[in-house]
Amino acid sequence: MSRLIPLVLLLLAVCALADEASSPLLLSGELRARESQVFYAPMTDDWQVEVQWLMPEGQVAQPGEIVVVFDGASIQGDIDSETVALNTAREKLQQEKNQHAQTVLEKEFALKREQLLLKKAGIDAAVPRQFLSDFEYESFQVAESEARANVEKARKELAQAKLARDVAIRKQQINIDRSLNKLELKRDSLAAMTLRAERAGPVLYGKHPWTGERVFVGMTAQPSWEIAEIPSMSDLYVEAWLHEIDIDRVRAGQSAMLTFDSRLHSTFPATLTDVSSQPQKRKEWGNGLYYRLVFSLAEAPEFKILPGMGARIEFPEADS
Repeated sequence: MSRLIPLVLLLLAVCALADEASSPLLLSGELRARESQVFYAPMTDDWQVEVQWLMPEGQVAQPGEIVVVFDGASIQGDIDSETVALNTAREKLQQEKNQHAQTVLEKEFALKREQLLLKKAGIDAAVPRQFLSDFEYESFQVAESEARANVEKARKELAQAKLARDVAIRKQQINIDRSLNKLELKRDSLAAMTLRAERAGPVLYGKHPWTGERVFVGMTAQPSWEIAEIPSMSDLYVEAWLHEIDIDRVRAGQSAMLTFDSRLHSTFPATLTDVSSQPQKRKEWGNGLYYRLVFSLAEAPEFKILPGMGARIEFPEADS
């Protein structure tokens, strides 16, 4: 009797697998567009950014209209602080110019004074020796040498004053240019907090990459997260995901029937056009692996369909 139990269990398992293979395969999918303008969370100095405003989902956006606004308060604060720093740097530049202009003016005056003294000393030193005593003659020669040395010293001090002026002004100008570059970068970052439509179409919200929850105002997102999209209405398809356990039950080219969540009493023919070659993890669904399936609509429904609509997919004759 004990030997019959494993055989019975094996028989039940085989029957269950056979029954599962013969039963219709049901999937849930979503209508998507092959081409769309996607709005992503921007890069910021912080690791996340808050969604401050969203155009209502389903509303048709026109080119140039604002679709998503992220919180840019911290960036605006940085702009204000950097603007104050820029104004301070410009004031300091003017102070440097005035201060060094005065120093250079004083050194120029000192050089002219020494040059005049050299000219006077030269006149005295040019008096012939026979008209002067030896002491006076030597004194005039020494005075001329000292005057010439003073001129050279004054000339060097003037050159140093001009060099100090140029270095100080250049250094301060670099600080100003750095502040201007920071301001430009921050203003570009602030502009990136507001995303506008480039095409006309309905706005669809993205999903949280971890939980699958729809994006909402007040949510914090990380850079590169998909926040919203404006799909193209000309090339639509249905996307679904199939667990790796059931992948042998489908193949490209199979026919299927679609039932949209807005028209539960109507079905539409579709064709499985693509099955991904490698499975992927879907974080919101656990640790399993799933294959991406793409279905094309055999004919356009009579009612209006929009990307984001849910669809039930049924294979009337799933392969075993």
